[in-house]
Amino acid sequence: MFSSCLPWKTQFVLSLAVLLADFTENRAFASLSECKTATINDVNESLEKYSKCLPEMIAKGEKASINSLVWTLQEALDLLRPVQEQFCKQLPPCPRPVAPRNGGLVCVTIDNAQYCKPMCNKGYDFQFLRRSRLYEVCGNATGFSWTTQLVGGKELAVCSPSETAISGAKSAYSPSNSTCVHTLAFPEAQAEQLNIFLKELEEQGIDGSSRDEGADCIICGY
Repeated sequence: MFSSCLPWKTQFVLSLAVLLADFTENRAFASLSECKTATINDVNESLEKYSKCLPEMIAKGEKASINSLVWTLQEALDLLRPVQEQFCKQLPPCPRPVAPRNGGLVCVTIDNAQYCKPMCNKGYDFQFLRRSRLYEVCGNATGFSWTTQLVGGKELAVCSPSETAISGAKSAYSPSNSTCVHTLAFPEAQAEQLNIFLKELEEQGIDGSSRDEGADCIICGY
């Protein structure tokens, strides 16, 4: 695991930067044949290799090389994020909801309606009061548009910097040791958040027995 003293996004950025720096130093960029046999797991294993010594190695890095590597990382993320979105099965003709930056959405589809619960990461709170507004919905009953408080129709919430989290329900905030992106990386954490949401929907009289399990999804904002 990455060092707990650094924010998750920073840890990831620096880990990949170190990985790429190692390639640069040895002029060992992957050849086309190597790319054909490599997997995402290979990249993950390489990142883990450097995680423990990461802070010390980055402290010795040069400004120009770090800036260049961060750019390379951004290029990689620009490729990965659209692929992540494709993992989420969208209910037509509802528009794909936009997750809040510094947070995300937990979504399920039941009886031809999609329910999404906005969540904020630690250190952020909702821009509007949401204590009694646990989720937003899109389906036949809403004319296949989202019941959002915001102008535009797709953005379901805004997570703004805040020392206190008081605008939403207790379950609408990521655990203190996690973020939406962290949750998305671990199947067990995803299942926990989905089960919490399904229980909350059941408590509000929404029967989840006809839920489309293939449409269960967590979407993170960037």
